[in-house]
Amino acid sequence: MQLTRPDLARVLERAVAAEPVADVGWLAAPPPRSRVLRRRVALEPGASLTDTADALFGWAVHRGAGLTIAPSGPVALGVTVVQAVRVGPLWFTAPCRVVDVVRGPDEAGFTYATLPHHPETGVESFRVLRDGDGLVFEIHAAARHDFWGSRIVPPAAHRVQDRVTAGYLAAARDLSRGSRPGTR
Repeated sequence: MQLTRPDLARVLERAVAAEPVADVGWLAAPPPRSRVLRRRVALEPGASLTDTADALFGWAVHRGAGLTIAPSGPVALGVTVVQAVRVGPLWFTAPCRVVDVVRGPDEAGFTYATLPHHPETGVESFRVLRDGDGLVFEIHAAARHDFWGSRIVPPAAHRVQDRVTAGYLAAARDLSRGSRPGTR
């Protein structure tokens, strides 16, 4: 937490050497006191799974949600990303590591786990899925508060998480509108 915009390149440099503090298993079996979140949104009719996945893997969904990000590369296993979000006058950084990647004909997405100095300890999954005749974008997360302020005032932390999640969903929906009908 800080009052000035963080130097994300410096935070990324430190985060690359860190190990995740949670693992993908948290999605199937969340630890006690975890907040589990699962949200999905239907994407534009005719949206392309490939185009939407390309946007997701290029971090466009995260940028579209209003986050300032510094990734070590496009989404791939082992890539580190540092995100920054402003809450009132304060900036919070959220370093994560990609721990799972799926890219197939009916599903594409990734999961990242938090790294030390993230306000939460947990994992979050982002997926573009075929659902009947269309596509959906799904987010699944399991996390516990790690930052002292989040532990003292959980409703405020939940509001920030809900705001960012709503931003991801809106960005994915908006990006799917740019997909070309008839492409895969």
